[in-house]
Amino acid sequence: MSSRAFPWKVVLVGGAVALLVAAIGGYQYVIRSFIQAYYTSEYRPEALTAAELGQPPATHRLADVPWLSETPALCQSISLRMLAVQQGRLESRPTIDFMMGFTWGATAIPRRTGFFPGQDPEVGFLRAAPYLGFTRRYFTTDSADDFVRALKTFLSKGRAVRVAVDRSLLLEARGAVPHSVVLIGYDAEGFEYYEPTCDDAKRCAATERAPGQPGLTVTTAQLLLATESQALVFQYPWKYQLLVLEPSSAPVPELSSLLAVNGRALMGMKSAGPSTGSVAVTDTASAIERHGKDVVTPELLRGVKVAALVRRDDSIALSSLFAARSELAPAAEALDDAGKAYARAVAAFEANEPEQGAQALKEAAAFDLKAGEVMLRVAPK
Repeated sequence: MSSRAFPWKVVLVGGAVALLVAAIGGYQYVIRSFIQAYYTSEYRPEALTAAELGQPPATHRLADVPWLSETPALCQSISLRMLAVQQGRLESRPTIDFMMGFTWGATAIPRRTGFFPGQDPEVGFLRAAPYLGFTRRYFTTDSADDFVRALKTFLSKGRAVRVAVDRSLLLEARGAVPHSVVLIGYDAEGFEYYEPTCDDAKRCAATERAPGQPGLTVTTAQLLLATESQALVFQYPWKYQLLVLEPSSAPVPELSSLLAVNGRALMGMKSAGPSTGSVAVTDTASAIERHGKDVVTPELLRGVKVAALVRRDDSIALSSLFAARSELAPAAEALDDAGKAYARAVAAFEANEPEQGAQALKEAAAFDLKAGEVMLRVAPK
Protein backbone atom coordinates (compact mmCIF):
# COMPACT_ATOMS: atom_id res chain seq x y z
CA MET A 1 0.00 0.00 0.00
CA SER A 2 1.37 3.41 -0.89
CA SER A 3 2.48 5.67 1.93
CA ARG A 4 1.55 8.73 -0.10
CA ALA A 5 -0.88 11.09 1.74
CA PHE A 6 -4.55 10.82 0.83
CA PRO A 7 -5.46 13.74 -1.52
CA TRP A 8 -7.99 15.44 0.79
CA LYS A 9 -7.67 18.76 -1.04
CA VAL A 10 -8.58 17.11 -4.30
CA VAL A 11 -11.56 15.40 -2.71
CA LEU A 12 -12.75 18.58 -1.02
CA VAL A 13 -12.33 20.75 -4.11
CA GLY A 14 -13.83 18.08 -6.32
CA GLY A 15 -16.75 17.69 -3.92
CA ALA A 16 -17.32 21.44 -3.89
CA VAL A 17 -17.31 21.55 -7.68
CA ALA A 18 -19.72 18.61 -7.80
CA LEU A 19 -22.05 20.37 -5.35
CA LEU A 20 -21.85 23.57 -7.40
CA VAL A 21 -22.65 21.72 -10.61
CA ALA A 22 -25.53 19.98 -8.85
CA ALA A 23 -26.81 23.30 -7.52
CA ILE A 24 -26.62 24.90 -10.96
CA GLY A 25 -28.29 21.86 -12.47
CA GLY A 26 -31.01 22.00 -9.83
CA TYR A 27 -31.53 25.72 -10.44
CA GLN A 28 -31.77 25.17 -14.18
CA TYR A 29 -34.25 22.36 -13.61
CA VAL A 30 -36.42 24.64 -11.45
CA ILE A 31 -36.29 27.43 -14.05
CA ARG A 32 -37.09 25.00 -16.86
CA SER A 33 -40.00 23.57 -14.86
CA PHE A 34 -41.33 27.07 -14.20
CA ILE A 35 -41.08 28.02 -17.88
CA GLN A 36 -42.80 24.85 -19.02
CA ALA A 37 -45.57 25.30 -16.46
CA TYR A 38 -46.14 28.76 -17.94
CA TYR A 39 -46.47 27.33 -21.45
CA THR A 40 -48.92 24.67 -20.32
CA SER A 41 -51.02 27.17 -18.38
CA GLU A 42 -50.97 30.15 -20.73
CA TYR A 43 -50.84 28.52 -24.18
CA ARG A 44 -53.61 26.00 -23.40
CA PRO A 45 -52.21 23.29 -25.69
CA GLU A 46 -54.34 20.43 -27.01
CA ALA A 47 -53.02 16.97 -27.76
CA LEU A 48 -53.64 15.71 -31.27
CA THR A 49 -56.45 13.16 -31.46
CA ALA A 50 -57.98 10.95 -34.15
CA ALA A 51 -60.11 13.91 -35.26
CA GLU A 52 -56.99 15.80 -36.34
CA LEU A 53 -55.26 12.75 -37.80
CA GLY A 54 -57.31 11.89 -40.85
CA GLN A 55 -56.39 10.31 -44.17
CA PRO A 56 -55.41 13.35 -46.24
CA PRO A 57 -54.87 13.11 -50.00
CA ALA A 58 -51.36 12.94 -51.43
CA THR A 59 -51.36 16.63 -52.39
CA HIS A 60 -53.50 19.65 -51.63
CA ARG A 61 -53.25 23.40 -52.06
CA LEU A 62 -55.40 26.25 -50.73
CA ALA A 63 -56.35 28.96 -53.22
CA ASP A 64 -58.23 31.29 -50.85
CA VAL A 65 -55.39 32.59 -48.65
CA PRO A 66 -53.91 36.02 -49.46
CA TRP A 67 -50.15 36.37 -49.12
CA LEU A 68 -49.65 39.33 -46.78
CA SER A 69 -46.08 40.34 -45.98
CA GLU A 70 -44.15 43.31 -44.62
CA THR A 71 -40.49 44.17 -44.11
CA PRO A 72 -40.44 44.59 -40.28
CA ALA A 73 -40.18 41.54 -38.01
CA LEU A 74 -43.90 41.38 -37.17
CA CYS A 75 -44.49 37.87 -38.44
CA GLN A 76 -46.88 36.84 -35.66
CA SER A 77 -49.63 39.40 -36.19
CA ILE A 78 -49.24 39.21 -39.98
CA SER A 79 -49.68 35.43 -39.77
CA LEU A 80 -52.85 35.85 -37.72
CA ARG A 81 -54.08 38.41 -40.21
CA MET A 82 -53.69 35.89 -43.05
CA LEU A 83 -55.57 33.20 -41.13
CA ALA A 84 -58.40 35.63 -40.36
CA VAL A 85 -58.69 36.98 -43.90
CA GLN A 86 -58.97 33.45 -45.28
CA GLN A 87 -62.13 33.07 -43.20
CA GLY A 88 -63.59 36.43 -44.13
CA ARG A 89 -62.35 38.78 -41.39
CA LEU A 90 -60.16 41.58 -42.75
CA GLU A 91 -58.45 43.87 -40.25
CA SER A 92 -55.36 46.06 -40.47
CA ARG A 93 -52.15 44.77 -38.94
CA PRO A 94 -52.12 47.51 -36.21
CA THR A 95 -55.66 46.48 -35.23
CA ILE A 96 -54.54 42.85 -35.00
CA ASP A 97 -51.56 44.02 -32.93
CA PHE A 98 -53.93 45.77 -30.50
CA MET A 99 -56.09 42.67 -30.17
CA MET A 100 -53.03 40.48 -29.57
CA GLY A 101 -51.12 43.00 -27.48
CA PHE A 102 -48.23 41.91 -29.71
CA THR A 103 -46.68 45.38 -30.14
CA TRP A 104 -47.91 46.86 -26.86
CA GLY A 105 -45.43 47.06 -24.00
CA ALA A 106 -41.96 45.55 -23.98
CA THR A 107 -40.39 42.25 -23.00
CA ALA A 108 -36.75 42.08 -21.92
CA ILE A 109 -34.51 39.72 -23.87
CA PRO A 110 -33.37 37.01 -21.41
CA ARG A 111 -29.65 37.07 -20.54
CA ARG A 112 -29.03 39.99 -22.92
CA THR A 113 -29.35 43.76 -22.97
CA GLY A 114 -32.37 44.80 -24.99
CA PHE A 115 -36.08 44.21 -25.46
CA PHE A 116 -38.83 43.37 -27.91
CA PRO A 117 -41.51 46.10 -27.94
CA GLY A 118 -44.45 43.84 -27.17
CA GLN A 119 -45.85 40.78 -25.41
CA ASP A 120 -45.79 37.00 -25.87
CA PRO A 121 -47.39 36.42 -29.30
CA GLU A 122 -48.60 32.91 -28.49
CA VAL A 123 -50.76 34.32 -25.70
CA GLY A 124 -51.69 37.08 -28.15
CA PHE A 125 -53.17 34.61 -30.64
CA LEU A 126 -55.37 33.21 -27.88
CA ARG A 127 -56.38 36.70 -26.70
CA ALA A 128 -57.17 38.10 -30.14
CA ALA A 129 -59.20 35.21 -31.56
CA PRO A 130 -62.52 36.01 -29.77
CA TYR A 131 -62.35 39.66 -30.91
CA LEU A 132 -62.07 38.40 -34.49
CA GLY A 133 -64.95 35.94 -34.07
CA PHE A 134 -62.81 32.80 -33.83
CA THR A 135 -61.52 30.18 -31.44
CA ARG A 136 -57.77 29.68 -31.57
CA ARG A 137 -56.66 26.05 -31.29
CA TYR A 138 -53.06 25.15 -30.51
CA PHE A 139 -52.12 21.51 -31.02
CA THR A 140 -48.91 19.90 -29.78
CA THR A 141 -47.18 16.55 -30.13
CA ASP A 142 -43.79 14.86 -29.84
CA SER A 143 -44.49 12.64 -32.85
CA ALA A 144 -43.10 13.86 -36.16
CA ASP A 145 -45.42 11.53 -38.07
CA ASP A 146 -48.51 12.78 -36.25
CA PHE A 147 -47.43 16.40 -36.72
CA VAL A 148 -47.02 16.03 -40.48
CA ARG A 149 -50.26 14.09 -40.78
CA ALA A 150 -52.17 16.71 -38.79
CA LEU A 151 -50.78 19.52 -40.96
CA LYS A 152 -51.93 17.74 -44.08
CA THR A 153 -55.33 16.92 -42.55
CA PHE A 154 -56.08 20.55 -41.65
CA LEU A 155 -54.86 21.81 -45.02
CA SER A 156 -56.92 19.23 -46.91
CA LYS A 157 -59.98 20.35 -44.94
CA GLY A 158 -59.46 23.94 -46.09
CA ARG A 159 -57.69 25.44 -43.08
CA ALA A 160 -54.51 27.49 -43.41
CA VAL A 161 -52.09 26.49 -40.66
CA ARG A 162 -49.69 28.67 -38.73
CA VAL A 163 -46.48 27.05 -37.43
CA ALA A 164 -43.84 28.64 -35.20
CA VAL A 165 -40.35 27.87 -36.52
CA ASP A 166 -36.70 28.77 -36.21
CA ARG A 167 -36.30 30.86 -39.34
CA SER A 168 -32.56 30.29 -39.56
CA LEU A 169 -33.20 26.65 -40.46
CA LEU A 170 -35.54 27.66 -43.27
CA LEU A 171 -32.85 29.94 -44.65
CA GLU A 172 -29.94 27.63 -43.78
CA ALA A 173 -28.41 30.50 -41.80
CA ARG A 174 -26.69 30.77 -38.43
CA GLY A 175 -28.28 31.62 -35.09
CA ALA A 176 -31.80 30.98 -33.83
CA VAL A 177 -34.51 33.31 -35.16
CA PRO A 178 -38.02 32.81 -33.70
CA HIS A 179 -40.51 33.07 -36.52
CA SER A 180 -44.00 32.28 -37.78
CA VAL A 181 -45.15 31.05 -41.20
CA VAL A 182 -48.51 30.15 -42.75
CA LEU A 183 -48.77 26.82 -44.55
CA ILE A 184 -51.07 26.75 -47.59
CA GLY A 185 -50.33 23.40 -49.25
CA TYR A 186 -48.28 20.23 -49.48
CA ASP A 187 -47.07 17.51 -51.82
CA ALA A 188 -44.78 14.48 -51.59
CA GLU A 189 -41.67 16.65 -51.14
CA GLY A 190 -42.85 19.05 -48.46
CA PHE A 191 -44.98 22.13 -47.83
CA GLU A 192 -45.80 25.44 -49.48
CA TYR A 193 -46.00 28.48 -47.22
CA TYR A 194 -46.50 32.22 -47.18
CA GLU A 195 -43.69 34.23 -45.58
CA PRO A 196 -45.03 37.16 -43.48
CA THR A 197 -41.66 38.93 -43.22
CA CYS A 198 -40.16 39.63 -46.63
CA ASP A 199 -36.98 41.49 -45.70
CA ASP A 200 -34.96 40.14 -48.63
CA ALA A 201 -36.26 41.09 -52.08
CA LYS A 202 -34.39 38.17 -53.64
CA ARG A 203 -36.56 35.79 -51.63
CA CYS A 204 -39.91 37.56 -51.67
CA ALA A 205 -41.39 41.05 -51.92
CA ALA A 206 -43.08 42.81 -48.99
CA THR A 207 -46.56 43.39 -50.37
CA GLU A 208 -50.14 42.11 -50.35
CA ARG A 209 -50.90 39.49 -52.98
CA ALA A 210 -54.26 38.12 -54.05
CA PRO A 211 -55.19 34.58 -52.92
CA GLY A 212 -53.72 31.69 -54.86
CA GLN A 213 -50.31 33.18 -55.63
CA PRO A 214 -47.34 30.74 -55.60
CA GLY A 215 -45.60 30.70 -52.23
CA LEU A 216 -42.25 29.48 -50.92
CA THR A 217 -41.46 25.83 -50.36
CA VAL A 218 -39.81 23.84 -47.60
CA THR A 219 -39.06 20.14 -47.44
CA THR A 220 -40.77 18.10 -44.75
CA ALA A 221 -37.39 17.37 -43.14
CA GLN A 222 -36.54 21.09 -43.06
CA LEU A 223 -39.87 22.02 -41.52
CA LEU A 224 -39.48 19.37 -38.83
CA LEU A 225 -36.00 20.63 -37.93
CA ALA A 226 -37.14 24.26 -37.85
CA THR A 227 -40.05 23.38 -35.57
CA GLU A 228 -37.91 21.21 -33.30
CA SER A 229 -35.31 23.99 -33.01
CA GLN A 230 -38.00 26.49 -32.03
CA ALA A 231 -39.11 24.12 -29.27
CA LEU A 232 -35.53 23.66 -28.08
CA VAL A 233 -34.77 27.39 -27.98
CA PHE A 234 -37.92 28.19 -26.00
CA GLN A 235 -37.81 24.99 -23.90
CA TYR A 236 -41.32 23.95 -24.89
CA PRO A 237 -42.64 20.77 -23.23
CA TRP A 238 -43.41 19.53 -26.76
CA LYS A 239 -41.47 19.20 -30.03
CA TYR A 240 -44.09 20.28 -32.53
CA GLN A 241 -46.98 22.70 -32.54
CA LEU A 242 -49.53 24.04 -35.00
CA LEU A 243 -52.24 26.66 -34.77
CA VAL A 244 -55.56 27.03 -36.59
CA LEU A 245 -58.62 29.26 -36.27
CA GLU A 246 -62.11 27.83 -35.94
CA PRO A 247 -65.30 29.93 -36.33
CA SER A 248 -66.92 30.78 -33.00
CA SER A 249 -70.56 31.47 -32.17
CA ALA A 250 -69.67 33.20 -28.90
CA PRO A 251 -70.43 36.93 -28.54
CA VAL A 252 -67.55 39.15 -29.66
CA PRO A 253 -66.14 41.02 -26.64
CA GLU A 254 -65.85 44.81 -26.50
CA LEU A 255 -62.44 46.09 -27.62
CA SER A 256 -62.41 48.47 -24.67
CA SER A 257 -61.79 45.47 -22.43
CA LEU A 258 -58.26 45.38 -23.85
CA LEU A 259 -57.39 48.93 -22.79
CA ALA A 260 -56.38 47.82 -19.30
CA VAL A 261 -54.39 44.82 -20.57
CA ASN A 262 -52.38 46.82 -23.08
CA GLY A 263 -52.10 49.81 -20.76
CA ARG A 264 -50.51 47.68 -18.05
CA ALA A 265 -48.21 46.15 -20.66
CA LEU A 266 -46.95 49.62 -21.61
CA MET A 267 -46.41 50.57 -17.98
CA GLY A 268 -44.67 47.29 -17.13
CA MET A 269 -43.13 46.16 -13.91
CA LYS A 270 -39.98 44.99 -12.19
CA SER A 271 -40.16 41.36 -11.15
CA ALA A 272 -37.96 38.45 -10.10
CA GLY A 273 -37.77 37.54 -13.78
CA PRO A 274 -37.15 39.84 -16.74
CA SER A 275 -38.65 43.32 -16.39
CA THR A 276 -41.46 44.39 -18.70
CA GLY A 277 -42.92 47.49 -20.34
CA SER A 278 -41.43 50.90 -19.67
CA VAL A 279 -39.32 49.35 -16.89
CA ALA A 280 -37.59 47.05 -19.39
CA VAL A 281 -36.86 50.01 -21.69
CA THR A 282 -35.47 52.06 -18.79
CA ASP A 283 -33.35 49.10 -17.63
CA THR A 284 -31.93 48.82 -21.15
CA ALA A 285 -31.06 52.53 -21.16
CA SER A 286 -29.36 52.23 -17.76
CA ALA A 287 -27.29 49.26 -18.95
CA ILE A 288 -26.14 51.29 -21.96
CA GLU A 289 -25.17 54.18 -19.68
CA ARG A 290 -23.09 51.79 -17.56
CA HIS A 291 -21.44 49.76 -20.31
CA GLY A 292 -21.48 52.01 -23.38
CA LYS A 293 -21.51 50.88 -26.99
CA ASP A 294 -20.41 47.32 -26.13
CA VAL A 295 -23.99 46.39 -25.26
CA VAL A 296 -25.57 48.10 -28.28
CA THR A 297 -25.78 44.87 -30.25
CA PRO A 298 -27.57 44.31 -33.58
CA GLU A 299 -30.25 42.49 -31.59
CA LEU A 300 -30.78 45.49 -29.31
CA LEU A 301 -30.85 47.89 -32.25
CA ARG A 302 -33.36 45.70 -34.08
CA GLY A 303 -35.76 45.89 -31.12
CA VAL A 304 -35.49 49.68 -30.93
CA LYS A 305 -36.11 50.01 -34.68
CA VAL A 306 -39.25 47.91 -34.40
CA ALA A 307 -40.37 50.04 -31.43
CA ALA A 308 -40.00 53.23 -33.49
CA LEU A 309 -42.33 51.77 -36.12
CA VAL A 310 -44.95 50.08 -33.96
CA ARG A 311 -45.44 52.85 -31.41
CA ARG A 312 -46.65 55.11 -34.22
CA ASP A 313 -48.85 52.29 -35.49
CA ASP A 314 -50.16 51.80 -31.94
CA SER A 315 -51.02 55.50 -31.81
CA ILE A 316 -52.96 55.29 -35.07
CA ALA A 317 -54.76 52.11 -33.96
CA LEU A 318 -55.82 53.65 -30.65
CA SER A 319 -57.09 56.80 -32.39
CA SER A 320 -59.04 54.88 -35.05
CA LEU A 321 -60.46 52.12 -32.86
CA PHE A 322 -61.63 54.57 -30.21
CA ALA A 323 -62.32 57.65 -32.32
CA ALA A 324 -65.27 58.62 -30.12
CA ARG A 325 -63.23 58.44 -26.90
CA SER A 326 -61.56 61.86 -26.69
CA GLU A 327 -60.17 61.00 -23.26
CA LEU A 328 -57.79 58.57 -24.99
CA ALA A 329 -56.26 61.31 -27.17
CA PRO A 330 -53.42 61.98 -24.67
CA ALA A 331 -52.50 58.28 -24.79
CA ALA A 332 -52.40 58.29 -28.61
CA GLU A 333 -50.26 61.43 -28.54
CA ALA A 334 -47.88 59.89 -26.01
CA LEU A 335 -47.53 56.77 -28.17
CA ASP A 336 -46.67 58.91 -31.19
CA ASP A 337 -44.10 60.79 -29.08
CA ALA A 338 -42.68 57.45 -27.94
CA GLY A 339 -42.24 56.40 -31.56
CA LYS A 340 -40.32 59.59 -32.27
CA ALA A 341 -38.12 59.05 -29.20
CA TYR A 342 -37.34 55.48 -30.26
CA ALA A 343 -36.42 56.82 -33.72
CA ARG A 344 -34.03 59.32 -32.08
CA ALA A 345 -32.47 56.43 -30.16
CA VAL A 346 -31.92 54.51 -33.40
CA ALA A 347 -30.25 57.53 -35.01
CA ALA A 348 -28.00 58.00 -31.99
CA PHE A 349 -26.93 54.36 -31.86
CA GLU A 350 -26.21 54.30 -35.59
CA ALA A 351 -24.10 57.45 -35.13
CA ASN A 352 -22.13 55.66 -32.39
CA GLU A 353 -23.53 57.94 -29.68
CA PRO A 354 -24.71 55.48 -26.99
CA GLU A 355 -25.22 58.11 -24.28
CA GLN A 356 -27.66 60.08 -26.44
CA GLY A 357 -29.36 56.85 -27.45
CA ALA A 358 -29.82 55.85 -23.82
CA GLN A 359 -31.34 59.23 -23.02
CA ALA A 360 -33.77 58.88 -25.93
CA LEU A 361 -34.78 55.43 -24.65
CA LYS A 362 -35.57 56.92 -21.23
CA GLU A 363 -37.74 59.53 -22.91
CA ALA A 364 -39.52 56.80 -24.88
CA ALA A 365 -40.10 54.81 -21.69
CA ALA A 366 -41.65 57.89 -20.05
CA PHE A 367 -44.05 58.31 -22.97
CA ASP A 368 -44.95 54.60 -22.87
CA LEU A 369 -45.66 54.93 -19.15
CA LYS A 370 -47.85 57.99 -19.71
CA ALA A 371 -49.85 56.26 -22.45
CA GLY A 372 -50.38 53.21 -20.26
CA GLU A 373 -51.55 55.29 -17.32
CA VAL A 374 -54.13 57.11 -19.46
CA MET A 375 -55.41 53.85 -20.94
CA LEU A 376 -55.71 52.26 -17.52
CA ARG A 377 -57.61 55.26 -16.20
CA VAL A 378 -60.06 55.19 -19.12
CA ALA A 379 -60.50 51.39 -19.21
CA PRO A 380 -63.80 49.87 -18.02
CA LYS A 381 -63.68 49.08 -14.33
